[in-house]
Amino acid sequence: MSPKIDLSQLVPNAIGLLAFDENNQVVDAFGIGKERKGDIRQLSQVEVDDEGFALLQENDIEVILLKQHDKTIAVYRYSSQ
Repeated sequence: MSPKIDLSQLVPNAIGLLAFDENNQVVDAFGIGKERKGDIRQLSQVEVDDEGFALLQENDIEVILLKQHDKTIAVYRYSSQ
């Protein structure tokens, strides 16, 4: 079994993650991501840049979005503003 990654070490102020596939099925979720599964439909429709990234903001929470190979990862973090 692989060791757990400390997301807060990789992404400052991270509070959760939500990963899903091309069928909008949850692959992984932890932290606030467990509570935000209802975001999947909206996140799956977000247009990303040429590298597959997008940055969204809702109040004091930012969502860093990465889409690659029919998978989407959303990292939730507190905004640094």
